[in-house]
Amino acid sequence: MSSRWPRIMRGENPTNRKDIHMIKRTDNAQAEQARRLRIKTQEQRLAKLAVEGAGLSPWEADELVEVVKEVFFAEPQNQPLRSGQMFYECVETSEGAGKPLRECRLARVVLTLHDPGDINEANKSGADGLRRHCILRLTEEAREQGGLLSQEDLARLLHCDVRTIRRDVRAFREIQIIVATRGQQKDIGPGVSHRGVAIRHWIDGDDTPEVARKINHSLAAVERYIQAFARVVFLAQHKFDCFATALTMGISVAGVKTYLEVLAEHRNSPGFKRRLQELEIIGGKFFEAEDFQKGGPSPRANARNAWRQP
Repeated sequence: MSSRWPRIMRGENPTNRKDIHMIKRTDNAQAEQARRLRIKTQEQRLAKLAVEGAGLSPWEADELVEVVKEVFFAEPQNQPLRSGQMFYECVETSEGAGKPLRECRLARVVLTLHDPGDINEANKSGADGLRRHCILRLTEEAREQGGLLSQEDLARLLHCDVRTIRRDVRAFREIQIIVATRGQQKDIGPGVSHRGVAIRHWIDGDDTPEVARKINHSLAAVERYIQAFARVVFLAQHKFDCFATALTMGISVAGVKTYLEVLAEHRNSPGFKRRLQELEIIGGKFFEAEDFQKGGPSPRANARNAWRQP
């Protein structure tokens, strides 16, 4: 029968593999839209109750909603799961490496198994590069939330053999990046994560493309690390404490501590002193842009000032 006839007329399954992928993408998009709509409805309800119950103006109610989101959802464990994320139990960072697993306290962390940027990483570096990219993301996410993944955890999450994970960990060590797993606990320091190494290279004088090449990471990721570091430095220079910095930047307290550790390590280095003015410019521009978008200083900006240490 001619190929021009519909597949259903030829007795074929009308949904081939491409159709199935399209259906899955559509389902995922619809689920994400439903989740966003649900959250938006909750925010609108809170704002409405603030207006009717507390007598706030609509503008004040909107500001209240934003503050509530910052206070209650600053930590990843408290945020609604995004598409591609999951909860996972792993050993707490406070547990020693030699302690039997059955006796260890566990931390519940949020891990991002699939991220929209993974497609670009796969196209750029292939399957091995994507897996290593995910290893760094997963271990850093767990560490920032008070947990450490083991190599067995990574093998289970990434559907590969433990020997493959060991090979990847060795490859990272060759470029002076220590993967934050439980087995490497004693070696983990502020400057050995991929973010710490990226910032160190940049402070030492490398531009961002050279840093990305040295650590085998995407240029966008390196620029993101440097911008976040610049914002932390800017707020530290203006006497923000760790919690106030987390609220202002919209990241976890543990994430801020990671950047502060890197700052403490490099604060007195010649390279940092050369980069300091640039860091302040990068950090300052972000907050100037944010205030401009809001039409000038807002109550949230005043609240941030209230968090500043005397």
